[in-house]
Amino acid sequence: MKSLYKIIAISLISGSQYFAQTPDSLPVIYVPGIMASPLYDDINNNNQLAPEEKAWFGPQFITHCLWLKPNGIDPDGNYNIKVAPLRNDTANTLRDELLDVPMDLFKGFFDNMEAHGYILDDYDDNHNEGENLFCFTYDWRKNNFTNAELLSFFIDSVKNWTGINQVNLVGHSMGGIVSKTCINNFDKSRIKNIVFIATPNLGAPEVLTVMLKGKLFEWLNFINEIEWPVTRSLARNLPSCYQLIPSFSYFNLNLNNGYSSGVEIYSECLQIPGGNYLNYSELINYLRDYETCLMGIETLNDGLLDASEIFKEDIDTVDFGQINVFNIVGHNQLTIGKNKIITGGFPTYCNTVEYSRNLNGDFTVPVRSAELINGKIFEHTYYVSDIKHHELPGSQETLTILLGIFSDPPNYNFPQFSNPPASYSGITGVENEILTANSFYLSQNFPNPFNPRTVIGYQLPVSSDVKLKVYDVLGNEVATLVDEYKPTGSYEVEFNTASLSSRTGLALTSGVYFYQLKTGNFIKTKKLILIK
Repeated sequence: MKSLYKIIAISLISGSQYFAQTPDSLPVIYVPGIMASPLYDDINNNNQLAPEEKAWFGPQFITHCLWLKPNGIDPDGNYNIKVAPLRNDTANTLRDELLDVPMDLFKGFFDNMEAHGYILDDYDDNHNEGENLFCFTYDWRKNNFTNAELLSFFIDSVKNWTGINQVNLVGHSMGGIVSKTCINNFDKSRIKNIVFIATPNLGAPEVLTVMLKGKLFEWLNFINEIEWPVTRSLARNLPSCYQLIPSFSYFNLNLNNGYSSGVEIYSECLQIPGGNYLNYSELINYLRDYETCLMGIETLNDGLLDASEIFKEDIDTVDFGQINVFNIVGHNQLTIGKNKIITGGFPTYCNTVEYSRNLNGDFTVPVRSAELINGKIFEHTYYVSDIKHHELPGSQETLTILLGIFSDPPNYNFPQFSNPPASYSGITGVENEILTANSFYLSQNFPNPFNPRTVIGYQLPVSSDVKLKVYDVLGNEVATLVDEYKPTGSYEVEFNTASLSSRTGLALTSGVYFYQLKTGNFIKTKKLILIK
């Protein structure tokens, strides 16, 4: 996997455009999103983090060292969790972490910035080397207010290290929520520009999928995205998850960009048995009483749910003062917008959750949640198409915008990114058809190229007999991924060439293959590339 992302990063750099403007002198602080900072259990308590101590994501995860007590603060056991990298841990620097999960997913951002003159913080105490590119890693399990306070301290440190009185912030995903909370509660005069990238300002229905179903976030492609009870168990006591549940403003359909059609679909966030969709207050009350099974197994944390209401209300409107606000919104990816609760049968009567990709977004955050800050569209809002959530920070489109914002003189004019999508629900496919929740759909596999495994998604608007097969370039069938009747919904299936080889003895060589979805009269074929 590392080699794959290295190839992607190199291609990004080699294809980047150079600009006449020169970077301004202000340091840039990147704030990653949920689950995007590495966590270790420092077993020896020596501030020297070893690979075998890695918990997110690494071997210590299976010890449950990341689980929190119901207060959402204290570890649920005798664990010593630390956020990497630690300053002066020479064996494990920021550059080292960018080569490993989870930070390798965002390495493209730092590669791009370095290629244009920025100098990456090397995490030692020598601050006379001109570093002006920093990353604020944090314990993403905790309350976002706690991490916002730590970000404030980090800003002060960067000011002291660089001798410069202001910084530029770049917040991706939940990192934008942390940044916004910092601005709302601490000295905002230290920040010149804030750039939000794919930030769920109104929350994200996919968080409900994570908490109620156990499905990991889409961008965590180093893990097979299946229903994990362990994910539900971990999320139960994480304040950050509750703070990403769709907010009151998410359900206020009067808040929109005035251009995109289909805003009504945002009312379909959660459907309960019987068919009713819940409004905001009904959603919160339902979650407060929610039980996975009739026996009371796996309830949610009412205390954290109630506390999240206060938090979301507090950041619903933020005073940015003199800070320049920029917002990068991803679109044209089918994104989870609906979760449907299905009651199970005898003997446990355990619920299951079906989710639907019925919204236009970046595959994780819906357009409307990303575009609305303080309930409105800010002047410098940029819409970037066809790039998934975790790829946005390192994309060439984002780089173009950032270099303009951070240049001297700045350039804020990017007409190619000025138009919001035509629809909040449909996306424009490669054949220019509009794809909605009422359409059959076969997604491009990710990652692609891949080795040895990749994930393929598909959507069924009606219950159907489904065949999903992989073929070589000569048309020979090499694998059957799905061959069964499936109910309406969205699905993902993994194609793993290593397990295929061990199971059948068939060793696939590097090259181009094709996968085809057949269901009724719908047939769709796409290309995938295996590298070794």
